[in-house]
Amino acid sequence: MSENKELRIPVEYFDNGWKKGEATISKTAISFAGLTIPFKEIQDLEKLNFEGKEAIRIKKDGNYYLHFGNRQDQIFRYLAFNLKSDRFAVYFLSPATRGGVVVSDSKWDKGYLSITDEALWFLSTSRQIRISIENLGSVGKDVRTVGKKQRVVLVITHVENGEVITSFVLCPETTMDMLQEYIKNIIDRHKPNEDLSEIEEQILTMVYTGVDSVSVESILGITTEELNKLYDRLVNLGLARVVKIRKEIELTPRGVALVSDIMKKAAR
Repeated sequence: MSENKELRIPVEYFDNGWKKGEATISKTAISFAGLTIPFKEIQDLEKLNFEGKEAIRIKKDGNYYLHFGNRQDQIFRYLAFNLKSDRFAVYFLSPATRGGVVVSDSKWDKGYLSITDEALWFLSTSRQIRISIENLGSVGKDVRTVGKKQRVVLVITHVENGEVITSFVLCPETTMDMLQEYIKNIIDRHKPNEDLSEIEEQILTMVYTGVDSVSVESILGITTEELNKLYDRLVNLGLARVVKIRKEIELTPRGVALVSDIMKKAAR
């Protein structure tokens, strides 16, 4: 977009309900519903479902939700490249592995690693990948084969839909050192201040490796009630989230009668 040109586009914005209006996007700012938000004041950006629509959440002090119809992806890409962030030129491979398995069709991209208030981004002309800071797990260096050569890469792990994802970053060594320290400090700031007990660490490790709750109880020799209390603490510490609540049932008299019939049939 040239310096003086503006894009006027229909938009739906959320203000105690979805309302129709017009947005103006210039080289430096987005305006809608009487508001003007300079790009350099946008603290983060996110695509999500909000009040029945796929929306773009713009964070600037508060949150603003916008829907651009079939121009959604185009506007999101433009905003992502222009929001307030610390940005570094890198090559990235994301995801490199998913759940410990190599993602065979993933390819290296030339772009940027961008860090906002709430997220780490991989940005290229074709992909805008947002990783929430609360989903970051670890950062470190490793040697991987890149273009048939052994290269030192930055390995970033994060969680997406319950799966552990790794992404690789390739950049000059001095930049890599700085990024590693930068991201490590971000992860450390979001770690719980309290130390975990041995059994809490064992549970986290088992959940990480896919062990189900019944097996966790069996391995540790604890009851469902004891495990629930330990789960509650891990959830309160922000180390886990509840994805399913188990139910325990007992048979009603009608259920008992039905089982009696089933057993009689089986005995014939």
